[in-house]
Amino acid sequence: MSTSVQRRAVMREIVRAAQETGDVVAPWTAVDDVETHFADDEEVLLEVHREWVRVLVARLHRGEIVAERTAVDVRDLYDEVAASHPTLRRILDTHDTHPVLWEPTAQEHALLARIAGLAPAGTLPERASTIGRTLVSQRIPRQRVTV
Repeated sequence: MSTSVQRRAVMREIVRAAQETGDVVAPWTAVDDVETHFADDEEVLLEVHREWVRVLVARLHRGEIVAERTAVDVRDLYDEVAASHPTLRRILDTHDTHPVLWEPTAQEHALLARIAGLAPAGTLPERASTIGRTLVSQRIPRQRVTV
């Protein structure tokens, strides 16, 4: 049985392989022992998404009180994390239509909508997901401050 520490180590190797080869479709095929830790490609994709969410949530919690974040803050932070982890993001973007990623991506988007204050308590998960997806897919202009 594979531990989460071992799986994360393999995940780092997968990202490294993708960086070195440019393969974001199936970089895990260049990593030894992947099949020891993951049953199939779908399980690898789920772990790639988990790694993305770990990085994103860690960054969301750094520095400021999460409840005080605005939609612009959340969107900008999402962009910063994507820019800091381009290979991880490219792997996910390449597989964004894969059914195994639908539910975890919907949960990620709902989380972002809630953190941004766009989906208050009681918002249906599907609605929160739609709001979060819109948040990360569209640029939100900063409000001009006049003095």
